[in-house]
Amino acid sequence: MAGKFKHNYPSNEEIQKLLDKHGTVFRVAKLLKIPASTFQHHCARENLVPRAGEPIKVEADVSQEEILEQRVKELETRDRQVRKQNVFEERVLRVLKDAVEAREPKYSPRAIKKRVSPDQEHEFALLWSDLHAGETVSHEETNGMNGYDWEVMLKRHDKLRESLFSYLDNRPFPVSRLHVWALGDMLSGNIHEELSETNEIPLAEATVQAGLDFSVWMESLLERFTEIQFSGVVGNHPRAHQKPRAKQSFDNGDWIMYHTMQLALRKYPQIKFDIPKAAAHPVTVAKNWRAMLWHGDGVRSSMPGVPWGGVMRRVAALQNQYTTAGMPIDIFCCGHFHTANVVEGSAGRVAMNGSVKGVDEYSLKAFGSGAPARQVLLCFHPKHGLTDVSFIDLQDVKPAGGW
Repeated sequence: MAGKFKHNYPSNEEIQKLLDKHGTVFRVAKLLKIPASTFQHHCARENLVPRAGEPIKVEADVSQEEILEQRVKELETRDRQVRKQNVFEERVLRVLKDAVEAREPKYSPRAIKKRVSPDQEHEFALLWSDLHAGETVSHEETNGMNGYDWEVMLKRHDKLRESLFSYLDNRPFPVSRLHVWALGDMLSGNIHEELSETNEIPLAEATVQAGLDFSVWMESLLERFTEIQFSGVVGNHPRAHQKPRAKQSFDNGDWIMYHTMQLALRKYPQIKFDIPKAAAHPVTVAKNWRAMLWHGDGVRSSMPGVPWGGVMRRVAALQNQYTTAGMPIDIFCCGHFHTANVVEGSAGRVAMNGSVKGVDEYSLKAFGSGAPARQVLLCFHPKHGLTDVSFIDLQDVKPAGGW
């Protein structure tokens, strides 16, 4: 017999009988424990095939013992596979453990210095707006959510001053210059009949008194800041005319209040004033960054609350206009909506200020809600631009005697 392996085959007569009995070459090969292909070649060479017409005995049904044996084999196979996977995972873990233990970390934290070189100095920019000085908010009519009058307004400014000094003390870098960006609606005004009836003091008196009170407040900030740069645009509430006007928008109580402050503080060269007649005004902060100041009124939208779609369209239009004029804007700052927030837009960042007044009867009736009293503090670095945003909460200041 040709081939690498030799097998002891029964006689051809015995093989023929087995073929006739079991019916196939493969069954006989299994019975003789000979590879089926090898046995098939042998039978073909010897012309041994199951004879046609002979009855083939059908094997008996598979026994329970055979089923159990097969199941045991399957389980043993699966167990070997699981064991192999476990061994592989253990080898990987040991290699990783050895590699981690063998290496030393390269990172070594350095101590944060409280004060660094002068070229690392930052500048604060306080968004200051929507005081609505002179307006009163009823604690009873707002179900205890707010109460507001002139006294509460001044106490909230005490807290605002304390917060500015606290942020100054807890920054790991020097801050000597403070920008105060007044964004309008500093006074309540008389544009609505209900305001003229319920304001604590008339607009003319409120304008002068606010100018005097906030010049004292601004003067007190020199206790910690060596230089203050004031820039202010007007809002829509203290305007001189019932309907908003595009021309001579500075004919407004805010504009007069700013000039009153400038006059009262004229003896301080450390405080510089920038009071434009334009409704939107670009200013520079930290030497290299340009901010656009505007109140925020005039944005058209049917969306209640903050019409972000309208705001973003206005910002995109302003960015295009000022970029064409060679004055691209890095951040747009507005008030008006009384909701403190900073968002990233395709045309630039938008910093929206809250209010000093807080929720009032109008916001509850018109929108069902209102944001608490809050102002926004921005921090700028000459190289990195805007590096920090802080929200200063003022709502917990209550009037004398409680609400």
